[in-house]
Amino acid sequence: MEKSRSPSPASPRPSPSTSPSPPPQPLSSRPHTPNPGSTAHKFYPSADDHSTPSSTSWRRNHTKQSPDLQSSDDDIEMKGKRYGNDDDDAYNTAPLLPLASKELSSLHFKNSGNGNSGNNGNNTTSSTVISIRILAIVILISLFSWFYLEALAGGDIEWVKDNLSMLGINLVLSVLCLTVALTMIMLTPMSRVFASFLFSGVAVILFALKKWDDGESFEAHGAYNMLVFLVISVPLNGLIQSILFCHRKMTPQRFHRFMTMNVMSTTIITTLMLMYYHSIWGSGAHGSHLMHGRLASGTELCEWDGANIPFVDLLPNYVQNFWTGQLSCPAVSGIEAEWSYDGILTIHCLSTEFKASGERPTYDVLPDTKHWPASEKIMHTYNKKIVERIQRRTYIEPVVVNDEGVESIIANCEPDVSKVLIRVVRDEAVLERVRGLEKARREQAESIMTEDQEQELAAVLNNETDAPQNQGAAAEKPDRKPNVMVLFMDAVARRQFYRKLAKTASVVSGLDKSAQGGPQLHEFFRYHAVGFNTDANSRVVYTNTPYQQDPPALPVWKDFHEAGYITSRVEDNCEDWSTQYTGIETSQYFDHELQSPFCLPPYYALDKNPFSNFEGPYSIVARCLHGANVHTHALEYMDKFRRAYPDQPWFQMGSFIEGHEGTGEVLLTMDNDLAKFMKGMEDDGTLENTIIFMMADHGLHMGINFMFTPNGRIEHMNPYLSVIVPPLLANKYPSLTKGLIHNEQSLVTGYEIHATLKMLASGVMPEKGDDDDLDGGAWRKGTLFDEELNPSRTCEEAKIPEEFCHCRVA
Repeated sequence: MEKSRSPSPASPRPSPSTSPSPPPQPLSSRPHTPNPGSTAHKFYPSADDHSTPSSTSWRRNHTKQSPDLQSSDDDIEMKGKRYGNDDDDAYNTAPLLPLASKELSSLHFKNSGNGNSGNNGNNTTSSTVISIRILAIVILISLFSWFYLEALAGGDIEWVKDNLSMLGINLVLSVLCLTVALTMIMLTPMSRVFASFLFSGVAVILFALKKWDDGESFEAHGAYNMLVFLVISVPLNGLIQSILFCHRKMTPQRFHRFMTMNVMSTTIITTLMLMYYHSIWGSGAHGSHLMHGRLASGTELCEWDGANIPFVDLLPNYVQNFWTGQLSCPAVSGIEAEWSYDGILTIHCLSTEFKASGERPTYDVLPDTKHWPASEKIMHTYNKKIVERIQRRTYIEPVVVNDEGVESIIANCEPDVSKVLIRVVRDEAVLERVRGLEKARREQAESIMTEDQEQELAAVLNNETDAPQNQGAAAEKPDRKPNVMVLFMDAVARRQFYRKLAKTASVVSGLDKSAQGGPQLHEFFRYHAVGFNTDANSRVVYTNTPYQQDPPALPVWKDFHEAGYITSRVEDNCEDWSTQYTGIETSQYFDHELQSPFCLPPYYALDKNPFSNFEGPYSIVARCLHGANVHTHALEYMDKFRRAYPDQPWFQMGSFIEGHEGTGEVLLTMDNDLAKFMKGMEDDGTLENTIIFMMADHGLHMGINFMFTPNGRIEHMNPYLSVIVPPLLANKYPSLTKGLIHNEQSLVTGYEIHATLKMLASGVMPEKGDDDDLDGGAWRKGTLFDEELNPSRTCEEAKIPEEFCHCRVA
């Protein structure tokens, strides 16, 4: 039987002078002793120490050995320990990362008493390197401050557009400098007091930079810079600190395995996810997809240029602004209020405290802004004038509110307990205007008689033939013109529509009933913006020019108003489009307009900047108005308007600002409500005779995806556009369907949308359908219905400035 290799407890303890040396080991098996001067370790080895356990194993296994105990060679090799002099009872380690300053000082103190003169040189070398590291940290913190200040440069919108890349690069460099500095502080041996001093200095600098520029304009945009800075730096530094924590807690071998597995698995999963998201980036409704290469006719299509890798799809919904809280609005309880179609207002305050107080409810009558001049609709004063003209009245049941033109009131109980009430009723004056226009149009049509018609009528009078062939047709009542709805969503890319409005996209896709002879859905995959922001892009859609004209170009709703349509407009932002983008007021061409509720505080700030990151129509948080998201009031208004005029042709504009913010997450708040709104139009039959334009002016032009990825730049120039065509129109004009299908893959812009709206308003469509087409389709020339539009046309041919062109023919 093999004897135990461990010495017997009764064996005499060998003296230090006669202690047997451990058996020689092959060179390859000897533990590696790190360079004492390395700054990665706070390590001062004794002259006879050869073991190098990790800092983790030292913390876990280190116990002071009794001088009376001896360990075998196997124990020495397994545990990384050996016994020696009584004075050498601190087992020296080579930690992969620096230990806490207290532990480092302890190790240094114990080892300094060994009498090893070689340590002095090592200490000097280590101190020098540490000093160099600290100097590098100070330089990096200074560079971080300098790059951040450079990123604060500002100017007008044109300057910002031209220098956006430079601003983004400076901001990223500031993040990297600070990240390296913070990591070096964690890795450099220093006292905790000094480390705390450095961390405090960084915090003071960040606070000072925020105070230096906390603006929210193009000239001073520090608030946006700080937000982007934190969005990048906090996750990045959190990841690095997590890695350092694992490094400290694991043995080297285990850490290397852990990192290798995580890096490899993360790389594989990320690559597969990006491949998937890239494959669906071009997907549309009901199985349609962005086509590449050539059409069956041989026509080559333009391709979105750049590395279109949608990194933003890796981020789950809500992740970019989860720290701001829930995107739902807190429900307002304690009040029940209703404003009936007949104008009867009822308010019930449910709070027992309010009832006991003897106070009476109140209601605020919001002003009708339709007839206000442009001078009273200027941004930053428009909201103040609305608030000044609110009429607060005491509620005494029952009460009838029928003020002329008033379509919104606010019912109030106690403070912060209120409710927005909206009502739209048929306006007899509006109906009389429409009837008068229709009568004049018919009289004009009857007064125009062709030579053939005159001869045919003369023959009838002379009993030479039977009644005219078209007599019966003339007696027929002409078909009612289709309703036209424009659902305008600011800053929503085509892909962003599917990314953030998934339920709405599903409902819209389901509205396509072309196979059953119902409504048709057509999506345009190469719809291209013509400018950077709303200014140029919305002007092109509404006035056919990207620039403000002198005299101002009148918008397309004037054409609908004069063509006998009942017109309405609502926008969930306190902005009058005509005043802002043309310099004139055109609300006289709207029969109904709702603006007042969206100009009220706290949604739209009264005495401070209304466009902050955390309040107002550009905020990254839930946008609430008296207990509901602001868009719900706009959708309710649109719904009540079309129900008020079921028997009349109408034109309706609804503009929504939810997509206009840096994270892209607020758009999620619209999804459920917009899906219900679209489904409601299908259920009540509105889609049978309504053509709907669901469109955006451009994609998101802010945030990390736009600033730092080619995909963000592509999506900025590829807004969402789809057209829903009612069956009555599609059956009467099959050429419209052909044109829409032809242009789904063509390069189109707001110019074609404008031409389409003008055509619908003008009445140039053949009255009896395609069979009555006498001009070969010239009436749809240049519209989305134009089947002769060249799919391979260039940006120049499409009137897209070269600086914004992102879809090119190879």
